[in-house]
Amino acid sequence: MNNDIYDPLTEYSQVFRERFKNIAEATFTEMANEARVDIATNQTTCKKIYKYEAQARSIKRRRYTFIALCVILWIILLFCICGTLYICIVDRAWEYTDISTKAILVVPLIIIPVPLFAWIHPLIKKLTGEGRQIKQIIQNLYKEAWEQMEPLNRLYDWDVLTRMITQTVPKLEFDPYFTTQRLADLKETYGWDDSFNQDRSVIYSHSGLIKGNPFIICRTRRMEMGFKTYEGYKTIHWTTTERGSDGNYHTVHHSQTLTATITKPYPYYKEKSRLIYGNTAAPDLTFLREKSGLADRIGSIAYKLQRRSLRKKARNLKNANYAMMSNEEFEVVFDTSNRNDNQQHALLFTPLAQQSMIKLLQDETEGYGDDFDFEKRRMINTIIISSSISIRILLRNPLSLHLFK
Repeated sequence: MNNDIYDPLTEYSQVFRERFKNIAEATFTEMANEARVDIATNQTTCKKIYKYEAQARSIKRRRYTFIALCVILWIILLFCICGTLYICIVDRAWEYTDISTKAILVVPLIIIPVPLFAWIHPLIKKLTGEGRQIKQIIQNLYKEAWEQMEPLNRLYDWDVLTRMITQTVPKLEFDPYFTTQRLADLKETYGWDDSFNQDRSVIYSHSGLIKGNPFIICRTRRMEMGFKTYEGYKTIHWTTTERGSDGNYHTVHHSQTLTATITKPYPYYKEKSRLIYGNTAAPDLTFLREKSGLADRIGSIAYKLQRRSLRKKARNLKNANYAMMSNEEFEVVFDTSNRNDNQQHALLFTPLAQQSMIKLLQDETEGYGDDFDFEKRRMINTIIISSSISIRILLRNPLSLHLFK
């Protein structure tokens, strides 16, 4: 039976997401039974945590409300005090001030301190104490919940997720660990070379097979030299002797802040996640497709300018390796105009594959939209994800491994 996936987005939303959910629930239920965890007791503990956390949020909101009210009343009180002192001491015109102005200044001085000291300050203090007590209760409940779950947590191992993914998508097989045999297979059969290792460190890797073809999921860190400007300052002090207006000499203290900047070479480290996949389909084809964000802006000025540029490039006889397909929308949003073989490109990206790719690039509900670069070097295919996206994305969605058929 042919189980090939031709529309990854639809298959994920309609088949694999629910299947993975059921497998995950069954897996954790089985592990909970094996660990003999008292689920009912843990659920009761969690309900208490949620209850006290809701109370803590309510207390926090009330406390901030009364703190804000306290600040406003203090501002009014200080304004009245300063106004009264100014009129009495600076202007010395209290007796000439009209009665309404006196009332505006004096009445708050009489009224505000009563609720401020008799009610608001004690209430803030009370809410602060209650918040601390509830915070301690929550911490104790969390500790209790973790102790209840400890037998189950001990059963977790590093490949629980990969086992569930394999059950969800049987075509996927994950290796227990990345072996030299897997690397040798990529080199001998698919033409992988060690240039990938230049100035780059692998901080995570996971390998396996999909329909008998090897793949590697890895996260790398690469150093690039740049420049960084350092800033510093220092405050100096000194004294001088100067003659004053009275004819006598006085010691005068001076200070000045000295600043300096210097620019020096500085290493910057960039992390990227990659899915490296070996496949003999289109064995001579090379291209690099970089994310552009045009999939969400079809019909925009930027889209039309890019389409115009590709049309012009296709008409140039010097670019014999590039001819636009009839689906210009795909050509623009998935720009591979630097490809070296039109025929193999057309065999790889059939009309159905083109529509599926456009759907993937446009969707940000089930997937992640246009968030990747796609490099093909003959039989080595690489999806590159920027550092802002975790490698867990590749493991979260098993269908990302079906981009190559």
